[in-house]
Amino acid sequence: MVIEVEGIYFYWVAWIVWVLSTFFMKKTKVRTLVSFVVLGAIICSSQTLQLGEFSFRFTFLLLFIFSFFVMAKKSSLTIYYYSICTLIITVGYVGFHLFELFDPVWLIFNRKWMLAFAIVYLTLMLIKDKQDRIVITIIGVSNGELLYSFILSTFSFRYEIGSFQFLDSLAIMMLLIVIWNILERIAVYFEATFYKGIKERQG
Repeated sequence: MVIEVEGIYFYWVAWIVWVLSTFFMKKTKVRTLVSFVVLGAIICSSQTLQLGEFSFRFTFLLLFIFSFFVMAKKSSLTIYYYSICTLIITVGYVGFHLFELFDPVWLIFNRKWMLAFAIVYLTLMLIKDKQDRIVITIIGVSNGELLYSFILSTFSFRYEIGSFQFLDSLAIMMLLIVIWNILERIAVYFEATFYKGIKERQG
């Protein structure tokens, strides 16, 4: 029997992203900001904040605020569309957790991976911009985490917002989105190369 350590996916993905952004990205403000946020997320991952009956993990708050900061720079029309997208992702996230809570039998695979595949599928269907996919996913699932914790609080259930279980699922989502983005770039490259070869033969 394999024992899964909570937070292992988050730490692996976070450290990989930090190394790539720090040592391989071009020296720009984006690189500095990404490195700072990821390192801050790692450092804050063991710290929690108690606000009334709700307990927040600092990493959750950091990623949530950072995502809204990035989104605020978009145009009004884009923000309106992305708000609808985040709402759909939020509903999907909460729906998954409620199904898991009331009927856990249908979870035939690892719940983190099932949740990640479901949310990433929604994101890819809704968002075409490769960079915005990550930001919208963070906002959507964070809203879902807040809504789900509120629902549980009405039944007097204690729930830590942004727990390692949440961070693991989020890390898997980010990993899947990045992999898909890379596959899209590869597909575009081979398609362009293919059509270029055809035109050269015809010319």
